[in-house]
Amino acid sequence: MELRQLECFVAVVEEGGFNRATTRLHMTQPAISYQIKLLEADLCIPLFYRRSRGITPTEAGRVLYKHAQLIQSSVRKAEQALERLSDGVAGEVRIGTVNSVGIYFLPEVLHAMRIQQPSARPTVLYRNSHEIVDALLANQVDLALVANPQPDRRLQLETILEERISLVCGRNHPFYGRQRVEPTELKGQPFAGLTVENPTGQLVRDYLAKLGVTVDFVVSTDNVETIREMVEADLGIAFLPDMVTARGVPCEGYPLGPFSRVQVDPPLTRRIVLATWKQFEPTPAVSAFMDALREHGANWRGCSDSEEC
Repeated sequence: MELRQLECFVAVVEEGGFNRATTRLHMTQPAISYQIKLLEADLCIPLFYRRSRGITPTEAGRVLYKHAQLIQSSVRKAEQALERLSDGVAGEVRIGTVNSVGIYFLPEVLHAMRIQQPSARPTVLYRNSHEIVDALLANQVDLALVANPQPDRRLQLETILEERISLVCGRNHPFYGRQRVEPTELKGQPFAGLTVENPTGQLVRDYLAKLGVTVDFVVSTDNVETIREMVEADLGIAFLPDMVTARGVPCEGYPLGPFSRVQVDPPLTRRIVLATWKQFEPTPAVSAFMDALREHGANWRGCSDSEEC
């Protein structure tokens, strides 16, 4: 019995099949099936009922699953204990996050971490939200910073901050400089929007649906930087997280920013969430980063129109 075989077995059980396990493990289905067959051959007992509607664990499979969870937990604790042998908080901090958080929020946290704990070695993995959560579940990162994640019984979710998602327009748009617009005024406006695969993009579309507003998305992308550039070029208006436009809205000393935030009622917000394993025991380096993250989240605010940036 090998750890790789147990990892494949646990993934198939928790994901409910081989196909979903491929995404989590970044392996092909034949490769996962081969590992399961080796495990069953070593144990001389079938671990799954294979039916036309899918697979379910046998009684032996259910017993093994409980023990496999304990084994994986023990392995993680052993790895963490070895990392703690280093002096102070030296060690790697593997961070997974999405573009908007990684570009506009995370750098200040890493800067503070660098000053306070110069021996720590943060590494950052950028993916979309679903891929980041998969990477966390596959132990490819120590923690994940994502927006509005789906609940998962295996994960501990902690809200780091809640930020507004504001309607923004370019300097030549008729909405520029206005304090607020009515939802009905959005009808027929050209919009640049994040795709529905992006949790924030789906959040915006659900919000517009609740307002009863149908808009024309002239461009859709999963990249907030592209949306930001589209708005600045007056190709459309957009709902963007405040951290994305914090350095572009009019403020004291910069009265004509490239963007203007316009209030639409009711306000739209999103949660930036720290995700870790429920049984996670952070190394000193990871723990120090999490403390810096919480402190920065508690003190963070996005500049709004007419505020000092």
